[in-house]
Amino acid sequence: MEKIQAVEQVFSALDKAKKAKGGEDTGVGQWTQTSPQRFGRKTLGEILVERKKITEDQLREALKIQQLRGGSQKVGAILLESELIEQNDILQGLAIQLELPYLEQLPINDIDADLVRDLSISFCSQNLVVPVSRDATGVTVAVNDPLNLGAVDDLRLILGNTIFRVVCPKQTIESAINSVFERQDMSREANQGLVNDETDDLAGLDGATDLLHDTEDAPVRREVSTIIRRAISEKASDIHIEPFEDRVSVRFRVDGGLREVRTIPKKYQANVTTRIKILGKLNIAESRIPQDGRISLRVGGRDCDVRVSALPTKFGERIVMRILDKSSGVRELTAMGMPERIFKAFEALIHSKHGIVLVTGPTGSGKTSTLSSSLMHINKPDVNIITVEDPVEVALPGVGQVEVNEKAGLTFAAGLRSILRQDPDVVLIGEIRDSETAQIAVQAAMTGHLVLSTLHTNDTASSVTRLADLGVEPFQITTTVLGVLAVRLMRRVCASCRELTTHTPEELALLGLTPERVAGKKLYKARVNGCSSCKNVGYAGRAGIYELLVFEDAVRQQIVKSVDGASLRKIAMGRGMTTLRDSAAERFVNGETTLDEALHKTQVDE
Repeated sequence: MEKIQAVEQVFSALDKAKKAKGGEDTGVGQWTQTSPQRFGRKTLGEILVERKKITEDQLREALKIQQLRGGSQKVGAILLESELIEQNDILQGLAIQLELPYLEQLPINDIDADLVRDLSISFCSQNLVVPVSRDATGVTVAVNDPLNLGAVDDLRLILGNTIFRVVCPKQTIESAINSVFERQDMSREANQGLVNDETDDLAGLDGATDLLHDTEDAPVRREVSTIIRRAISEKASDIHIEPFEDRVSVRFRVDGGLREVRTIPKKYQANVTTRIKILGKLNIAESRIPQDGRISLRVGGRDCDVRVSALPTKFGERIVMRILDKSSGVRELTAMGMPERIFKAFEALIHSKHGIVLVTGPTGSGKTSTLSSSLMHINKPDVNIITVEDPVEVALPGVGQVEVNEKAGLTFAAGLRSILRQDPDVVLIGEIRDSETAQIAVQAAMTGHLVLSTLHTNDTASSVTRLADLGVEPFQITTTVLGVLAVRLMRRVCASCRELTTHTPEELALLGLTPERVAGKKLYKARVNGCSSCKNVGYAGRAGIYELLVFEDAVRQQIVKSVDGASLRKIAMGRGMTTLRDSAAERFVNGETTLDEALHKTQVDE
């Protein structure tokens, strides 16, 4: 149903555009005939003021700047530079000015792959255009820049048809390009079949290669490029290529959940595995031992690192690729979504002169992102920050980052000993995983350093038990540890297809809520099978939930008596600590997630 509505939305927008134009939208000719200057249309600035995106004073200020710069720079660019508006506001304004439809989303999975048969992916990605539908009157094309009339003329010549434009955001068009060209590749492969590439003919990508423009004809190369390109387009964190007895499964981990996206015929398993191992600079002649490698590549102008892990299994090598998008940068700590009370307390901890601040949670819970944002929050020219990580996932400007290399003898403990001689003010340890590292971290905190690190524990209180297991004495814990932050990433319910729901008092009680607390609130559940916007999952995107244990006097006194996590947790909750479940409940009451997801992500003993 969602797909049908999305398709109808495209055609409805197209019909409105055709009626408004009185017929064709033919690129240069149409633009010349309907120029705003010629017919006295409103300027982009006036449209933005009318839509309350900017004020009249802000527009006048932008016009003054334009005049001072000689009139060469557009008002829209000046407003963007001043961070008064976003790129999509410009697009919507241009669409109104040019009387073109603007669509935030497209029915990506319903675009006929045959529409791009005569187009190259490089042409579409460079010009950010993609055909989305065809009828008797012409072809509807999604464009990101409605003023790029040269591309429209090229499309009219290539497709031999009248072109109707629909304005869309860049991300929407890139997703459509990836989807439609992938299905075009699959259709071609279904007709031609994968060829049995010889290993010697395969060549690895170098760091400058843009995978979005990788149009090599070898089907195995194209297959691997398509898988990685699609994973990055769908914001997957991991790619799993898993061999079974009769097939090879390809699964993506998106928003913490795995889903199968395609299968590869068993007879091509060796070729695909070899291709990936060559890209990751692994030994293709060795398939009996685990191997790790890394691929540096670009996809649509975005720099990405892909960590490759190959593991021998009964039916062949299992490959997992972890995708690290370097172009996304580090989010501001203020934008991490922490409740104000927790944010203020955590901010005070990371501004301390010495001590240990820990961030805990399972793999993929957002620990590294939280610590990276914390470092950038306190990073100043007069603060010397050094990290030791395995591996360095995010490049932090102004921070000295050391990558663990166990083969060369550079372990966490060895690296930590060395960096303490570098006169650091703040030290980040990627993970405290053994007693030696734990002891050095304690010594660093005792000698006037602020130490940030991670632990793999389920909640804040159990971190004390974990440190004791690693050989840290209770008196050392109480004198060095300042606080522990537990973090999880919880899926957001899809805003496009979420459904209103109600819950019984018994169900609400599972999350510590009462009917009075949710009175007047809109509670949602995920739609079964979702919609095209969320890839039929029902959830799209993730939000953080947090639990902060600050080591106050009462907490320290309890640790000296016992390092039992359960007892410590009860004391902390009695003193008003916001738990992970409390944080999840707040997200649920605000309509950001569902009851099922909140309970699933907070499976701790309350």
